[in-house]
Amino acid sequence: MHRLLLDVGYGFVTAAILSLSAVAFTLEYAVSRVANLAHGEILTIGAYTAYLVQNGTHNVVLAALAAAAAGGVTGYATNVLLIERFAGRVAVITLIASLGASLVLQNVLVMIFGAATKAYTINQGAPHAYGPFQFTHAELLVIFSAVVIAGLLFLLLQQTKFGKAVRAVAENRDLARASGIPAKRVIAQTWLLAGVVAGFAGFVLAENVGAFSPSFGNGFLLITITATVAGGLGRPYGTLIGALLVGMVLELAGAYTNSSYELAFAFAILVLLLLVRPNGLLVRGSRTVAA
Repeated sequence: MHRLLLDVGYGFVTAAILSLSAVAFTLEYAVSRVANLAHGEILTIGAYTAYLVQNGTHNVVLAALAAAAAGGVTGYATNVLLIERFAGRVAVITLIASLGASLVLQNVLVMIFGAATKAYTINQGAPHAYGPFQFTHAELLVIFSAVVIAGLLFLLLQQTKFGKAVRAVAENRDLARASGIPAKRVIAQTWLLAGVVAGFAGFVLAENVGAFSPSFGNGFLLITITATVAGGLGRPYGTLIGALLVGMVLELAGAYTNSSYELAFAFAILVLLLLVRPNGLLVRGSRTVAA
């Protein structure tokens, strides 16, 4: 029982990181109606940017801010230079284009940083008991940051003019545009926001894993998509719950089998969801996109 509770605690850490990546992915999908297969590279760019800043300043806060900023720039550029260029075309074309962008970005990172793995020189601290769970100081900060970001996103989407515009564009871009909402600008700003969250997620993921390479974000993409589908594509709040469920299942499955099977478990969950609840575990009816 003690081991199970420890594994549940580790599951909270995994779910916290996954929720950041998944909510960024679902925001991209909500406003653009396309699954961005270059999403993993936004995480990777955030991780490498944080690595450079952390090595230069030895300041974790500056490294985290730099990762978020680099992710935001990458997300914004991905939308402007790629996604919007294919707006109005068949979705599979944009999907293939984003896959091409993913491969290009991975190879650019290899040319700049090399294919060898990198690691942060950040002291995570010793684990301490918190009730039945054990967390390091760094893991507590990861969970805390995920909760804070989720809360800020909720307030942003529900209580601000920008949030209302995002929800309107996600519901119907043409109707939003006819209502006077600058849909193209709202979409670009949403990708910027999603990039900021994804860049930060890349930093905390790399810091938690311990080492990363140019392909590490892409390896997290399948798990991100699984969590997004579990919560409902285009539904930020549902995605947070989906990330919690998927993160917990993967952590517990890895603890009692073999952690190297994590991607296999994620793929199995994704296939099962697509067969049984393609619109998400929390979604009723046939709608697939909502804010």
